[in-house]
Amino acid sequence: MPGTSGDESAAPRTLAEKLTALREGLAPEGGKSPSWNTLAREISERTGVPISGPYLWELATGKPGTNVTLRHLKALSDYFHRRISYFVDDEVAFEDDTQAQLDLLRELRRLGVRNIRLQNAGPGTADRETVQALLARLQTLDVLGDEGVREVALGASALSPEQRKILSDLAARPGLLGALPRMMGILEAAQQLTEEQLTAAANILRQPDLLLATADESVREIAKKCHELLPSSRQALLPVIAQLQHLKSDKS
Repeated sequence: MPGTSGDESAAPRTLAEKLTALREGLAPEGGKSPSWNTLAREISERTGVPISGPYLWELATGKPGTNVTLRHLKALSDYFHRRISYFVDDEVAFEDDTQAQLDLLRELRRLGVRNIRLQNAGPGTADRETVQALLARLQTLDVLGDEGVREVALGASALSPEQRKILSDLAARPGLLGALPRMMGILEAAQQLTEEQLTAAANILRQPDLLLATADESVREIAKKCHELLPSSRQALLPVIAQLQHLKSDKS
């Protein structure tokens, strides 16, 4: 089984060390890392570049004579979300050094830092954008300490970007969010309407008098029957209704 040597907290330097560290990072909490065959299959399926488990194992053990191609480097880069330079350089940039980032996160948490201003950053140090991104990650971890937030976040992670955008818009409008449970029946029914019918429904919702009238079962029943008439018959019915209204007004 391939492994790394030396200080475990040190950033991996060789391709073998980096591949091993990346594979170990895929292990679920308290679980085992995927096998090299499983990892190779996932890389091939996700990137479209054929790669085998034995080949990955040879790279991860530093087996002499094993050459890595640019195509495979690109596949590793795409799968692990690392720059190609990460796999070929002996030095590791801070942005690619997971251990260094974790160390910084721990220190930021210990100090209670929520904002930072970097000046005179030298070569090889974390730039402002990187540290700010780490601070955002730290704040996210703090928020996820709330069980309710974790449950919502877990559900949101399964949504598409478009669905998450809608959810974000709803969460930012407490009034709309509060009305949502009672509106669910309307929303489910609206999915079955045509665009023209949706427009008509929206117009009714914007007119309180119509909305109150349609709450009356008698009005709804007669309106349904009216809908079943021919357009010409409906048009002829309007004067009749108006006349009935006039007669009622005269009696009162």
